[in-house]
Amino acid sequence: MSEPRTLTLGPDCTIRTIRALRDDLTAALSDTPALTLDCAGVERADVTFIQLVLAAAKTAGRQGKSLALANLSPVSEAAFQRAGLPAHTLLAS
Repeated sequence: MSEPRTLTLGPDCTIRTIRALRDDLTAALSDTPALTLDCAGVERADVTFIQLVLAAAKTAGRQGKSLALANLSPVSEAAFQRAGLPAHTLLAS
């Protein structure tokens, strides 16, 4: 297994792009023990983004891996708030 990795998210994390993001996330998680999602460039996010992040975190945990968020953009942070979820629990330290 390789070193920890960072996946930089694009500006659109909505239902329109969620399949491609899921594929990128799945591939990244398959070859690293710790994945960080860099959310600095996220300009659009909806509930599908939140669902994907939560599902990926759960999958990572079941596999003995970790998933964390870093550099939350105001948009990505607001998406978590709208969903009633504290994004800080997934923030990388």
